[in-house]
Amino acid sequence: MTYTPLVATEAGRNASEEHGLPPFIDGSIRREPDLEHVYPSISCLCRGGKFAPRLRERDIVVYLTRKGRYEEPVAHRRLTAVLRVLQVFESHGEAAAWYRTKNLSLPSNCLVPGNPPNPVSRSHRHNRHSHLADEDEFTRRWDHDYRARARRFARFVVCRPIKVILGCDAPIVHDEDLEHVFGKVPATQNPGALSIALIPALLERLQIDVPPSCP
Repeated sequence: MTYTPLVATEAGRNASEEHGLPPFIDGSIRREPDLEHVYPSISCLCRGGKFAPRLRERDIVVYLTRKGRYEEPVAHRRLTAVLRVLQVFESHGEAAAWYRTKNLSLPSNCLVPGNPPNPVSRSHRHNRHSHLADEDEFTRRWDHDYRARARRFARFVVCRPIKVILGCDAPIVHDEDLEHVFGKVPATQNPGALSIALIPALLERLQIDVPPSCP
């Protein structure tokens, strides 16, 4: 699964440097996915009903950035997270209650009262409302779009991290790496299910260490 990282735009690169934000977090005002949380989360804010509603407990999700140069000479992706689905909730409110029972902060993509979005100054500003000069209005409209989608597609997925690498050391993934493991470059925006047996081969090729029992 791919997403647009913070450093995909000049504005995002500036935000990363100015605010000390990891370069390869999601770059929207509602991190989707939120890979920084101790229990990373996936919602329908980005893909609507095309991805999160298909996930089930114990599924493995591998996140890559969208293809870009990221200060390298050749365009590539970065592998930033390998997650195991821990629990699936039918609403953001149910998920918020789960996090709160553990005395944890709420992930950015959990749309409930009292959990505001990040300001656009901490985003990549890559959004249809980016023409707005007023940052508060820009944030409000961007978040309004997310809230409308969350009302339509309420599924919320909580994960346990197997490996999360959001800094500049996030492994580079070339098309040939994916072709070597999967026989082709799989669809990454709304991927179909792939054999879990192939995940160790991908991690080995990218020299990513994970606990022996995972994934």
